[in-house]
Amino acid sequence: MKLEHFGIYAHDTKTLADWYRNTLGFSVVRTLEKEGRPPIFFLAADEGGEIEILPTKESRPTRELNDAGFSHIGLIVEDFERTETDLNRKGVSLEGVRETSNGWKIGYFKDPEGNVLEIVRR
Repeated sequence: MKLEHFGIYAHDTKTLADWYRNTLGFSVVRTLEKEGRPPIFFLAADEGGEIEILPTKESRPTRELNDAGFSHIGLIVEDFERTETDLNRKGVSLEGVRETSNGWKIGYFKDPEGNVLEIVRR
């Protein structure tokens, strides 16, 4: 079995897709359009894995990082400091930056819809 994609419901699918493209370098691999509905976007990272961004009008529940259920999207980086600098230039600030007991370096940030992402240098 191989993980193919995961979905994110968004209030503004185009704005969120553009953020993943412009901020993280993802590329749009498919767009599904249907009259009367905002488009659905499939975006891919450089080395695999896709995010499907779907439209919703529902309100977002409040949740903390360690609440049960889906927590965050993890992204592997080779150069943590360079990635952090690049994100800062794009207006994204990392939170909770730390080195783990096994020597990994991690930090968290949110996309414009409030979804949590983590960068990891192993």
